[in-house]
Amino acid sequence: MEWILIVFGILLVTFPVVWVKQSPRQKKIANLRKIARESGLFVRRCRRPDAREDERKLTSVCYEMPCSYKELDMKFCLQRISERGEPSAWNTWRWAGQKPSKKWTEVIQYLTTSSSEDVKALTARPGFIGLILDEKNISEGLTFYVEILSNSKKIVDRDLE
Repeated sequence: MEWILIVFGILLVTFPVVWVKQSPRQKKIANLRKIARESGLFVRRCRRPDAREDERKLTSVCYEMPCSYKELDMKFCLQRISERGEPSAWNTWRWAGQKPSKKWTEVIQYLTTSSSEDVKALTARPGFIGLILDEKNISEGLTFYVEILSNSKKIVDRDLE
């Protein structure tokens, strides 16, 4: 009788561990984030780029590359998730918040023309330039986005320093 209780106790403890496996989609996203970190990108949770001031949920994921330019004028977000925000010079993209100065035009032009439909927003903050991606539907490999961010970093570090 005691051994039945012991076996039942062990099953009760081990069953949830076996039951809580990652789904294939979760494995894919975890692998993407791991590859990004290994490629030198920072991966952070963030608010939707088109979020209102009172919306605080961290529902998006931003893949950022550090750069040496750290001035305060490096703060903007260009999104194509919704119709919120002011229209921009780039088709289907809208400003979410502040607009940058004209010196950012080359970087933004490169990012908007190089990125695929998986890119939902372009962000910049002092010391970082990033992309908010639709992780569920990434069609390109992550190396494609690492290359885009690396080239953007070169433009920022070369032209804005």
